[in-house]
Amino acid sequence: MDYNRNRMKMPPSEKYAIINADDLGFSAGITEGILRAHREGIVTSSTLTANMPAAAAAVARLGEVPLLGVGVHLNVSQGPPLSQAGRELAAPGEVLNFTAARVIMTAALRPWMISRMMKEFAAQIEWALDHGLRPTHLDSHRHAHAFPPIFEGVQKLAKHYNVPFVRWHREVLPGSGWPPTPRKQRRISRILNVFGRVNGLFGGGVRGTRGTWGVRHTGLVSREFLIKVAASLPPGVTEIMTHPGLVDDLDGSATRLLQCRLDELAALCDPLVREEFEKNRVKRIHYGTLRDLCK
Repeated sequence: MDYNRNRMKMPPSEKYAIINADDLGFSAGITEGILRAHREGIVTSSTLTANMPAAAAAVARLGEVPLLGVGVHLNVSQGPPLSQAGRELAAPGEVLNFTAARVIMTAALRPWMISRMMKEFAAQIEWALDHGLRPTHLDSHRHAHAFPPIFEGVQKLAKHYNVPFVRWHREVLPGSGWPPTPRKQRRISRILNVFGRVNGLFGGGVRGTRGTWGVRHTGLVSREFLIKVAASLPPGVTEIMTHPGLVDDLDGSATRLLQCRLDELAALCDPLVREEFEKNRVKRIHYGTLRDLCK
């Protein structure tokens, strides 16, 4: 299912936002923060880290939030693998340990390793299916699927498992006045935009949005950023990537995103933010809603 081919079925002037909270099931605290950001805030969507120890507890809580769209956060960067191929990728102690750069270098220099990544991704999707989840979409931890050779494999998995959409990276923030961001995140955003152009050409019908905002502002999703988003969204569907959570059960060895998860949770639950989305007539949906709109 391709947004490009189906978008005219939606009113061309309407603005839609998929506000996704990554890392569901990464820890109990992150799960609690995401559920709170949905119940009390503007989050409409999330993606499950199926290989992390808190994943089963997260799935068990989804009955509390029947309107939350949930996809799978494909992960070869952290946590225990779910497949034999994943164990072959893992560091000593059978724990996955790939930085974003190492994922790309491994896929580029040892392309045969991509098949192992795909087998691990497939195991994570099957785990979600076996636990009663009907994934609305796929994305990945540390943007692993953005690299075009990996994206090609992920789109095949999406089609095989009847998952309609895959996160598409394109971040072009219109106008000026956006909250400042560090140079590293701006560089990451530019790299992902290049990957996104390639994936947009050969995306095979799994592209669902105009792009994904929030890469530059990873760890910096504030009230000011979200208010600017509400005022700046163009017609069509845009994903907003966020990382809310509680962090009492986390430390810096697990994630660099600690205090900022609390800050993002507060921003996403700020009544003024919700008012700005409503004032600007932005419809908040998830990828499952988008699937229905594109039928």
